[in-house]
Amino acid sequence: MDLAQFTAAVRGHRPLPSRPATIEAIYATAHWLLARERAADAAKVFRVMLRVAPRDERAWLGLGECHERIDQLRIAAELYGAGSVIAGGERSLSVRCLLARARVLAKLARGDDIERILDAAENAAAAQDDEALIALVASERRRLS
Repeated sequence: MDLAQFTAAVRGHRPLPSRPATIEAIYATAHWLLARERAADAAKVFRVMLRVAPRDERAWLGLGECHERIDQLRIAAELYGAGSVIAGGERSLSVRCLLARARVLAKLARGDDIERILDAAENAAAAQDDEALIALVASERRRLS
């Protein structure tokens, strides 16, 4: 048996899933765990997702939410902060991560930072010319003010 035959036998003649399909499967698993109030288990899966797709904002938002649910607000705030830069890409910031960070900082009673973060989110949403994000920032600003 040569290497190609061995590989085909091990795989069961099924092609390997694509990278996007793998990322979606990881996300679905983590989301499923989170929906069942298994935040610690979901956090492990979101960490795997971050290793595979560090620019996917869903991984940062999901892992941050896991830490929020287990009352680790400072860790959640730092994750959202890192996610706002890494998931945002080279030219922008992740608006959703910024808004999540502002929400957590409100829980931590750090009001002086909230306005600065909301301003950054507003600027990033405007730079992306995304009406839905602009509306989301305005809504969060009203809610957090």
